[in-house]
Amino acid sequence: MGELPSILDGSARGKAQPQDDSKATQAPKVSPEESWLSFDQEASVLHNKVRAFAGWPGTRAKVQVVSTENDTQNVLEIKVVSTRVSGAQSPPNKEADTVTLSKGALVFPCGGNTALEVRFLVLILKSFSQEVCCH
Repeated sequence: MGELPSILDGSARGKAQPQDDSKATQAPKVSPEESWLSFDQEASVLHNKVRAFAGWPGTRAKVQVVSTENDTQNVLEIKVVSTRVSGAQSPPNKEADTVTLSKGALVFPCGGNTALEVRFLVLILKSFSQEVCCH
């Protein structure tokens, strides 16, 4: 951060040094399969993954929705766009896979007794081939 003013005003050019290409490394290409979230990981790991994969390929999850009215189950695919690590621990008295709604966010229980708040998501409706945004 100390160098930011000199970068912005252009004076950093005088201090710049060429990179030693023999010390450069290459990262493997990110694949779309790496974009799936696994809620058995800690919330901070998932939050950082959502941030790192923003744009392309994005992050996705499959969520099973159970209707208590007619006892039906549907698996929905969602794109997770914006998250925050919840300050509250995953509630011990609830089922491990119960997602709750709190203060406008879906709260997913995660590994390590942590919780992830999903603040913005895109619901992927396969049968209609369209996306529905929720925030």
